[in-house]
Amino acid sequence: MSLNHTEKEISQYIFKLFKEELKPDFVYHNFAHSQKTVDTVKKLSEEYNLTDDDKENLVFAAWFHDTGYIKDPKNHEEESIKIAKKYLGSDFPKERMDKIANLIISTKVGNPQQTINEEIIHDADYVNMGKKKFKERAELLRCEWEKINFKTYTDLEWAESQLNFLIEKRFKTSAALNEYGSTRERNIKKQRDLVEKIKNDQYKLQLKEKSTNAKLDKEGRGIETLYRSVYSYHMELSSMADSKANIMISINTIVVSVIITLFGSGFTFGDSEGFRHVRYVIPMLLLVVSSLISVTFAILSAKPNINNKQKFELENKNSSVLFFGNFAQLKLDEFVSHIKELKQEKNELYDSMTVDIYHLGGVLIKKYKLLTWSYNIFMVGLILCAVGFLGITIYSY
Repeated sequence: MSLNHTEKEISQYIFKLFKEELKPDFVYHNFAHSQKTVDTVKKLSEEYNLTDDDKENLVFAAWFHDTGYIKDPKNHEEESIKIAKKYLGSDFPKERMDKIANLIISTKVGNPQQTINEEIIHDADYVNMGKKKFKERAELLRCEWEKINFKTYTDLEWAESQLNFLIEKRFKTSAALNEYGSTRERNIKKQRDLVEKIKNDQYKLQLKEKSTNAKLDKEGRGIETLYRSVYSYHMELSSMADSKANIMISINTIVVSVIITLFGSGFTFGDSEGFRHVRYVIPMLLLVVSSLISVTFAILSAKPNINNKQKFELENKNSSVLFFGNFAQLKLDEFVSHIKELKQEKNELYDSMTVDIYHLGGVLIKKYKLLTWSYNIFMVGLILCAVGFLGITIYSY
């Protein structure tokens, strides 16, 4: 390259370089950012009595300062210097090349600025913090960092990081401070308001989630209480039915045993003449028959009913795996697997419990129907027996 480089040639070279070699992930550090830095350098340079060479050095450095992103984003300043030296050529004055290199390396994060020229390029590189569109440009930087660093920032994390950046990073030159300082201060206020808004929104969302969870927990406890009460009520009714069945079995068994014993011993309630010999046999026979029928219904009521003939299928929505007569037909791993599914699907669990309660109700209806027949038959037999004894006694005496 010859000594006579023009800014137009350099800008065309940078544009081509970024177009061909810069990855698409760099949506912030690209030609547009370099162009903005160059324009700001020119503007700030006019506020100071700089030589033409100093102004040109600043423009050249501004164009090249981010070209290193095509090689190594972490050490892009050093790579930018190499690219600038290669383009400007060996016949470019070494003193000017060193000044351009110092200007580029001064933009590295953490490096101090020693001269007014270094302060100018620093302020031009960070001019975005004094622009009205700071937030929009910052979002481009966020996208870039998330792409190249494989990291995702939450809205609050990014807003706080940008607020800290605006507070900690300051303009070095008075020209930049006068031109962009007031906008930077407004950006700080906007960014702080944004952080507070995000925090408030998150707090409201947490309150809403807590309220929703509390409501769901309350509803869940109400539903669980409902099922617990219904199950408990069914168990109590089943226990009462079994107790009533045991009473009928005990009473009728005693009655039948006593009467059979009396008949077996040849005991009669009169003399050995015709009608007197058998006058109490008929009412006693009625009592025995009614007691036998009554105890049969009571035993059927208390009898366990397990239907082994009907194969239980998990896909059958009309059957519940919670019923022991059903899950007893399954293998252990099948039963455990289905219970895990029920625990994960709350609605399916409630449906299964509902089916189970329905079938428990069917069992209770059957029990109480049998008990009703048992009590009615026993009552009718007892009344007929008493009426028979009473009629025979009146007739006899």
